[in-house]
Amino acid sequence: MSLSRGRMLAALARTGIVVAGAALVLSAAPAYAEETVRITEAGFSPNVLGAPTNAFGNATIGSTSLPVPSPITHVDVYGPAGLKLDLEGSTTCKQEQLEQIGPRACPANSKAGVGGGEGAYELGGELIREPYTLELFLADNQPGHVALMIFLKGSTPVSIEVVFAGTVINGPPPYGLGFSVDVPLIKVLPEASDASATTAFLRLGAKGATYYKTVHGKRRLLHVKGIVLPEHCPRGGWPVASRFSFEDGSTVMAKRTIPCP
Repeated sequence: MSLSRGRMLAALARTGIVVAGAALVLSAAPAYAEETVRITEAGFSPNVLGAPTNAFGNATIGSTSLPVPSPITHVDVYGPAGLKLDLEGSTTCKQEQLEQIGPRACPANSKAGVGGGEGAYELGGELIREPYTLELFLADNQPGHVALMIFLKGSTPVSIEVVFAGTVINGPPPYGLGFSVDVPLIKVLPEASDASATTAFLRLGAKGATYYKTVHGKRRLLHVKGIVLPEHCPRGGWPVASRFSFEDGSTVMAKRTIPCP
């Protein structure tokens, strides 16, 4: 079965966004909502003060009373204060090219991460599950205006290729650099429930991205730094958080601390 690009967004777009939340969030406790988020893995690699790094996270999402959780409509993710982006040597990808051609249209130095997981929705009383993959690219690499594009792909049982956007933001104290994404509510099929997410993982960073630069008259091959850890770690570790908004109107604020190196 194959759907149009606009209709296909529903199947797993919000699944991909849950991944964005998993990247830096280490736990979630839904005090006033039926949704649950459990982060099974998260952190930075390498975990070295002041060094370029990659953020990673795995999560499972569920509901205390429904077969699948309510779909995500918005997520804000906050990293630790002092986290920086150094995008020298990076490039950007154009949205229309990503939509028309796919990830191969994007320059290697525009890649910002990968991810995936499993989405789910109900159809005719049956729970349908579908794996998906994510590829993240820089849409804008200018300081103060950094933006992302996310390419989501699923193939079974529904063929899906979707592009949606995220914006790099600064969180309130004690947090720092993070990102924000809106998730549209669109159905896979008219008779199906809105698609949701059951598992998600994400790896963010500029791993493997290189560029040439003339230094002291010589052309040198350098690595794009991407995410750079703070030079100092507060006592107790780095605080991170994420706020999930769901289709049912509930909100879950997740907080945790990443241990210092």
